[in-house]
Amino acid sequence: MIFSTSTERDQLHQKLGEISERVQQLGQLIAKQSELCESDSREWQRLQRHKRDLAEWLVDEATNENGKIVEPRIDAALGGEHFVPGTITTIVNGKQYCLTLVSTCYDVKEF
Repeated sequence: MIFSTSTERDQLHQKLGEISERVQQLGQLIAKQSELCESDSREWQRLQRHKRDLAEWLVDEATNENGKIVEPRIDAALGGEHFVPGTITTIVNGKQYCLTLVSTCYDVKEF
């Protein structure tokens, strides 16, 4: 490509510089978003493990050694939890269970 004037060449260099700067900004933005996604992914996996552990504990508390439900309502004492799943389906020892949060309690205190 032949440029008729140095002005055209200078304009092209300026445009290339702007494009290069924008590409660098986008690269930094992608890196930041990737870090956020990884952090969110780790937290999601932690919450999933918490849910799975809670489900196993609830089934263990509610059933006998044969898996028959002997106590249909278990107080999970979730008052201090930040993540309280409303419904959990799980399979324990080959049996499928549905665990549903049926009530919540609040402690009311005057300060």
